[in-house]
Amino acid sequence: MEEYGFLSLLPPLLAIALALITKQTIISLFVGVWLGATIITGWNPLVGFVTVVTDFMIPAIADSWNAGLLILVSVCGGFVYMIKAAKGSQALAEYAGSRIKSRKSAMTITWFSAFAFLYTEPTLTLGTIMRPITDKFNVSRVKLAYILDSMGCNLAAMSPISSYGPFITGLIAAQATALGLSENPWSLYVQMLPCNFYGIFAMLAVLFVVRTNMDIGPMYEAENRAVKTGKLMKETDKPLVEIGDEDDASSNGVKMRNFAVPLLALFVSIFSVIFWSGDIAANGFRGSFLEANIVLAIITGFLVGALFAGIMAVSSKLMDYKTAADSWINGVIQLMIVPMILIMAWSIGGVAGEMHLNDFLITFADRFVAAPIIPALIFVIGAFIAFATGSSWGTWAIMMPLAIPMAADLGISVPLVSAAVVGGGLFGDQCSPISDTTIMSSTGAACDHIEHVRTQLPYGLVVGFGAIGGFLVAGATGANMAGLAAALVLVAGALFVMNRSVKARYAREER
Repeated sequence: MEEYGFLSLLPPLLAIALALITKQTIISLFVGVWLGATIITGWNPLVGFVTVVTDFMIPAIADSWNAGLLILVSVCGGFVYMIKAAKGSQALAEYAGSRIKSRKSAMTITWFSAFAFLYTEPTLTLGTIMRPITDKFNVSRVKLAYILDSMGCNLAAMSPISSYGPFITGLIAAQATALGLSENPWSLYVQMLPCNFYGIFAMLAVLFVVRTNMDIGPMYEAENRAVKTGKLMKETDKPLVEIGDEDDASSNGVKMRNFAVPLLALFVSIFSVIFWSGDIAANGFRGSFLEANIVLAIITGFLVGALFAGIMAVSSKLMDYKTAADSWINGVIQLMIVPMILIMAWSIGGVAGEMHLNDFLITFADRFVAAPIIPALIFVIGAFIAFATGSSWGTWAIMMPLAIPMAADLGISVPLVSAAVVGGGLFGDQCSPISDTTIMSSTGAACDHIEHVRTQLPYGLVVGFGAIGGFLVAGATGANMAGLAAALVLVAGALFVMNRSVKARYAREER
């Protein structure tokens, strides 16, 4: 196994830096992958260029999970466009506008609605549903993306009926069996949940920010602009999805059924496929979610939902059958940039794996290990790996076999260390511009991807540093609940101080 050492950091760092500077996500990712491939092939840039395609892009597409996600994202574009073509989004906005009376209520309902998606990440579907409502109340697109992203991986990782919960439990089970631990892996998973300081406070911070208007950093600027001018994005932003203006006179009086029927069809299809593919008769209700093909279910839901949106558009005489079919195809085409971004994000993750970035980070950190700081250190290492690779799942698979045996040998709480692994992966994943969840949150909110990363990052860092404090306290005291309390105080205090600072700065600038 060839050791690349510090060089393994260069491809993801270059990609992230270029993306933040140029806002050209695909090109930046490609350059990062190219650099990694060049290093791997003996510093030959021509061979490296070919290797990008043959050894990283094509294998990333060939992976069955990745291929399913590419189809999911593409058909989501068709569904979004068909809802728009059927005037369903406007109907929803008009309906909600008569009942939801404030921006705060619109954002709060978006937050609570995420819990209806416990079986998967709610980023794409929830964004599609709630965007017309948040747009109507002048909620900036990046604020919606922040809500979606924070309620995405974090919520799914704490749900036993999603693909995340069983995956995490499987990793814990493998180590528990190897170490001869007597506790049931699902019991360890449940004990881990209150120790997942990042996941808990990332979700609670959103509700706290929404209910108190506690915007910080670039988000304060974005929200201030949206409230005062009605501009939901900056003029220079490049949203991943072009929504356009839906408020034309020809759509006046469109019925709420143009939204409700496709949405009902979407959910009926999703749950039908879940119960079928999960064999509810053999496995029961809960077991069917654990065994189901969730990606297939959501793909089916988007296709059936789009079909019913087209039927509603035709029956409402908004378009004919041919135009409806063309509209679905246009929706798929409009979203093709997202699959390309995902392919490049997976490719740079492949480069990081080929260059053994995780081994470098773990070896580097292992030289400074002391028992009380092990949970916090594991959290930080996991965050770096997830940030650099854009993969929480990959981080968990790497770190769990290292962290649990270490905890067992040193007498540290296994649930606490497991939570440090999971939380670190969530932290790095949510902050990373090359994470597929971050990309899909930008897609669901139809905002500029790099602006989403830039405006979300201060919140992620606040919660992340609060979680580090929580793990340090828990590691030093041996009391997991003390760590939870410490994280709460640190996160709430930091948000309050930063919000006051931002408001004071803008007050000085306006005078």
